[in-house]
Amino acid sequence: MRKAARAIIIENGRILVMHRNKYGSKYFTLVGGRINDQETPEQGLVREVMEETGLQVTAARLVYTEDHAAPYNEQYIYVCEIAPHADVAIQESSEEGEMNRYEMNVHQPLWVALGAFGALPFRTPQLQKAIITAFKKGFPKKPVAL
Repeated sequence: MRKAARAIIIENGRILVMHRNKYGSKYFTLVGGRINDQETPEQGLVREVMEETGLQVTAARLVYTEDHAAPYNEQYIYVCEIAPHADVAIQESSEEGEMNRYEMNVHQPLWVALGAFGALPFRTPQLQKAIITAFKKGFPKKPVAL
């Protein structure tokens, strides 16, 4: 079973999302991805956020777990704090940077206003709904299975 870690990063009234154009299928998801065999979910989260955005995670709290269709059957979703930064960008040396060069499976990190998040064609609607609820009521103190 493959696992993934995803980041909820909120800053200045915006949430960081990943716009994907995967072989013509356009959608949004959270920043993050595959946890390697030798990594903990937290280590995978920190690495993936760095590769996909150039941001350094300084703190992370698990708020959701999600069963998901292949290729990632289990996802761990964290609310993250990040170090001060400049712009976000896919790192050229990452797997996503390589895919972007071939323009087949394009990744683009974007900041989106919290009020606009609900209108995005998000990959996992149950996660999107949980995040929108958390904007109003706060994120859960203990991890919730979606």
